[in-house]
Amino acid sequence: AVVSTQSKQWYQRRVHGDCRQALIARHTSVICQHTNTNTNTMAFLLPLALFIISLQEAASQCDAGAYVYKSHTWNKGYVAKLYLDQSWLAQQTSDWKLAITFANEVYEFKVWDAVIVNPATQSNYVMNVSSVDIMNKCYNPILYSCQFLELSFMVRFPDGVSDELSTDYDIVAVTETVTYNDGASGSVTYCPPMLGQPTTPASP
Repeated sequence: AVVSTQSKQWYQRRVHGDCRQALIARHTSVICQHTNTNTNTMAFLLPLALFIISLQEAASQCDAGAYVYKSHTWNKGYVAKLYLDQSWLAQQTSDWKLAITFANEVYEFKVWDAVIVNPATQSNYVMNVSSVDIMNKCYNPILYSCQFLELSFMVRFPDGVSDELSTDYDIVAVTETVTYNDGASGSVTYCPPMLGQPTTPASP
């Protein structure tokens, strides 16, 4: 069959036009896919950035005046003293409380110069805890801004743990809440305690 020149030209335009449309559609699809990828990446990175910022803000807001000195260690636990710098106090106190958190659950926590209020107990020790709340005894409620609150305690490791040098059961957070002489209250959250004793006195 004889195909006219006009028919050939129409066919070429039709084919070329379809091809151009196909290329445009494919290019648009690639752009959309790239945009979606960027959107998904941003959706992941934004919460991550906000989380990192919140951690940095929390770290900058904690008080660095906490220390733990381990005076005796053995393969089942340790005896230590907690030092808390009281220079943040506005005035002398009429009582104080501490909320202590450990890195992991300890088999036993024992304290001598404070009362354990949570978990409730009639003894000076509690078993299988990852956090404890304690408060002053009748003879040591008053704190001054020129001192450290010093508190001796003992930790026993869970069964199966025998690493004398383990830090898996150290204190990682302490929040102190006080009532002042005038009835007002105050609180501070300490950074994870540094190991060792304070090297400088508390500043009033």
